[in-house]
Amino acid sequence: MQSLVSEKRTDGGESPAIESASIAAYEDVTYAERDAGELKLDLYVPETDGLTPLVVYIHGGGWVFETRKNAPDLERFAAEWDCAIASVSYRLATVPDDVTLPFDVDPDNQTPRGVFPDQIVDVKAAIRWLRANADEYGFDEDRVATWGASAGGHLAALAGVVDDVTDIAGDAYPADAVVKAVAPDESGVVQAVVDWYGIHDLQKLPGHKSSLESFLLGGPLSENQDKARRASPVTYVTPDDPPFLLMHGRTDQVVDVEQSDGLFEELTAAHVDATYYELLELGHVWGADSERTAMSVLESDPRPAQTVRAMAHLEEGESTETMLGERPPAGPDAIGTFLAETLR
Repeated sequence: MQSLVSEKRTDGGESPAIESASIAAYEDVTYAERDAGELKLDLYVPETDGLTPLVVYIHGGGWVFETRKNAPDLERFAAEWDCAIASVSYRLATVPDDVTLPFDVDPDNQTPRGVFPDQIVDVKAAIRWLRANADEYGFDEDRVATWGASAGGHLAALAGVVDDVTDIAGDAYPADAVVKAVAPDESGVVQAVVDWYGIHDLQKLPGHKSSLESFLLGGPLSENQDKARRASPVTYVTPDDPPFLLMHGRTDQVVDVEQSDGLFEELTAAHVDATYYELLELGHVWGADSERTAMSVLESDPRPAQTVRAMAHLEEGESTETMLGERPPAGPDAIGTFLAETLR
């Protein structure tokens, strides 16, 4: 076997017109009932003759705010990529009453609250529930990807490197914290990961008692190092992990680009197929006001300057051309190409 790393610069490019399929939308579907309340998802499925792959979208918001509605135009991308896409809710972390955050948290957000590992337990439960109901909604249970941004990128990546949520426990979390109450006989494994500016190593975050990561863990990071390690995707990287598509802005002042640098290094060291777009002058959420509008920044003219690095793990006789090929600029085409390659 051999491996190849390719690097190049991309500074422009236009998206081709794509004929869209009709989409069946299923919104506010309950996939889990927790003590803290119901968890729901929105699902968009192309109406085609065959079964499509499934992408599970996980929203950002520092693990403490926003909802599954904080997402790109998933109905549009379900049609363009010929993929079913589900946007899922997960239990959010609780902000202590004596903490004032530098941003507003919607007091009317009814999303249930919990402490890690509740968040990844919910994401894995959604994946299993969707697999259990694949025949009803018309997508392929064997071809599933996660896609997330920021805190959602953390959970998308964690779902990719941890096959079964019970593997999270270790010595840090009790077994009853990772019980599979939803569709326990289904697999939580995913076949690909799209990760926008995610958090991948919690131990490298500031971790003061009023930090978002401390809210996630239920206490200061300094007092919860093992919990932080068990909550970090970099902890679990192995050669068996699915392909990753990483995108991160080099001027991100919310999640340091070193978070994606570090994960890409771990993935390539393990010979996992990975493609990494570094957006040279863009910050968090690409500078947009929310994930709802973030993709438009990547589609702007001219395209943002970017560097692309890719690692392909090749079997004997495989061609680097088919494994790497030409990478479209960061944006819908890059994600669509990645999904077509990995979920084919």
